[in-house]
Amino acid sequence: MDNTSEARKKKMMRRRRVMLRKTHRRINTAFIIVFAILLVLGVRIFLINYTHGEEYSKAVLNHQTYKSTTIPYKRGNITSSDGTVLAYSEKVYNLILDVKSVKSEDGKYLDSTINALVDCFSLDRDKIKQVINDNPESQYQKLLKELSSDEIAGFNELKADKSNNIYGVWFEESYVRKYPFSTLACDVIGFASNVNGGELGLESQYDDELSGTDGVTYSYVDENLNAVETTKSAVNGNNIVTTIDYNVQSIIEKKIVEYNAQKPSVNTGIVVMNPKNGEILGMASYPQFDLNNPRKLNGIYDEEQLAGMTDEDITNALYKLWTNYCVSQSYEPGSTFKPFTIAAGLEEGVIHDGDTYECKGYEYVGPNMIKCHSYSTTGSHGVINLSQSLENSCNPYMINIAIKLGNVRFAQYEKMFGFGAKTGVDLPGEATGIMYDEDKITTIDAATNSFGQNINVNMVQMISAYCSLINDGKYYQPHIVKRIESANGEVVKENSPVLVRQTVTPSTSKYLRTYLENTVKEGTAHKAYIDGYSIAGKTGTAQKIPRDDLKWVISFIGHAPADDPKFAIYIVLDEPDGTTGTSGSTSDALLLAKEICTELLPYMNVYKDTDEPYVDPGTAPEESGVDGIPASSAVTSDNTSTDKKATANN
Repeated sequence: MDNTSEARKKKMMRRRRVMLRKTHRRINTAFIIVFAILLVLGVRIFLINYTHGEEYSKAVLNHQTYKSTTIPYKRGNITSSDGTVLAYSEKVYNLILDVKSVKSEDGKYLDSTINALVDCFSLDRDKIKQVINDNPESQYQKLLKELSSDEIAGFNELKADKSNNIYGVWFEESYVRKYPFSTLACDVIGFASNVNGGELGLESQYDDELSGTDGVTYSYVDENLNAVETTKSAVNGNNIVTTIDYNVQSIIEKKIVEYNAQKPSVNTGIVVMNPKNGEILGMASYPQFDLNNPRKLNGIYDEEQLAGMTDEDITNALYKLWTNYCVSQSYEPGSTFKPFTIAAGLEEGVIHDGDTYECKGYEYVGPNMIKCHSYSTTGSHGVINLSQSLENSCNPYMINIAIKLGNVRFAQYEKMFGFGAKTGVDLPGEATGIMYDEDKITTIDAATNSFGQNINVNMVQMISAYCSLINDGKYYQPHIVKRIESANGEVVKENSPVLVRQTVTPSTSKYLRTYLENTVKEGTAHKAYIDGYSIAGKTGTAQKIPRDDLKWVISFIGHAPADDPKFAIYIVLDEPDGTTGTSGSTSDALLLAKEICTELLPYMNVYKDTDEPYVDPGTAPEESGVDGIPASSAVTSDNTSTDKKATANN
């Protein structure tokens, strides 16, 4: 048994040794085969690279040059409420020369390409050659920019014919911002550039919405040396639909230009608003500028002035030109503030419709004598009722109301009407204005504030607050964008009217509408009257600081129809020609308002609603002075003056 077992073991060991030898032979054979294959491939790659490497490298680089490009997005449009395009982006093309490619293949394409560039684009031959000589390895030299599709069409036709040997030239897509109406709503729209994006107005305020995302086209070379191209599309910006009515805007701008052609002002601002929802239907100021060339000062300054301006002077002049007076400037409003004083008195019950007061031509506040505008003409208004106080723009009556309210309550109403705070209008650079805090206001402050002096406002604050007075006390946040749409026209965001607060009761609002209508029919605003229409409003004349300079801000704020307002309008003339050094008349603002409303009323479907005839201007009172205050001394005192507060620009 032992011998048999031993024999079996030896036999099994022999079999294992045979199998191991066979396995080793197979492994060695496989290794030799793999090595031979790798050797053949290595030799093949070496031969390809040695004989055609430069050719294939050029092919790869050429594919990368022409195919790896950015696809620019299209900036969104800005339109008026009726769809009129106010700003859009137009596709243009930059002419790019790939010097390295055009010099390839021993200059095979050089002369023919240069000839085509000279013939199609009137480029200077020597300058093209200089670019080529100075940048032999460059693959991106911009020769021309912002070409139209028509301008590049001829060159593309030549290039498409391979026999013309045009090579190494391509067109980079871009967009340029266009403003089809040049100056229309320039302060509102603003302008944008490819470098900085939105720089002013809505272009700046809604830059994130108007901007899109660039796309890209890139390529790689497959194993057959074919270029495989992949494209990620650009995402275009959203469109902005404004509340601006194109016709309303056109009317107010036409009248602004006509007025300033005869009687230039430092600034002229006009805002038209829908009182029932806070939509701004028109907003314009003068001087204007061309949105397509916003840095051009010709026409505003003569050649001699421009020649003498430093770079800093030019920068300051541009910023002044670009400032939206309706939003970014604050000033003392004058008597247009008086309706708010009356409204506060009615709300608090310190005065009532029909209450009378005797105007002596002045009112004492402590030791301080504050004069009425009638002081230097008729001497006083005598006994007048509440409506007549507004019709005649009586300062002492307003002071009397402020005293009855008390300093704290008066300041609280100023704050409730939105003065001293931003309205939140969707435009950049809104001024805050200046008002007294309720814990700091003095009696003399409240007295002068009551007729619109020593308080600073901006135009949007004033017209928004005024609209609440005439719209049953409903204060809507002013806004100038109606909605935002995608590039495909889908609504992204709807800017619905925002009711901020109730400022006064409907009964107070009704009284104010009546008083304001009476002011146009029989009072200081009579020159704004239009036959057949119930117009309501209030004038304002405020003397600027320093008072001794005798410079004025003249204004009119009003609405139509008187009892069911379809629109409100606010006009401010800052230092109009002919008022410097005089008492300052409101006639200019009233006549401008009348001209504008004469066109606005029929356009806005406001029908004639009264048969009352026009009152002869010679038989109605007219406001003058510092909102009625003689220029010599608004406040007479040993230690108090209205010259307290300078106009603030925020």
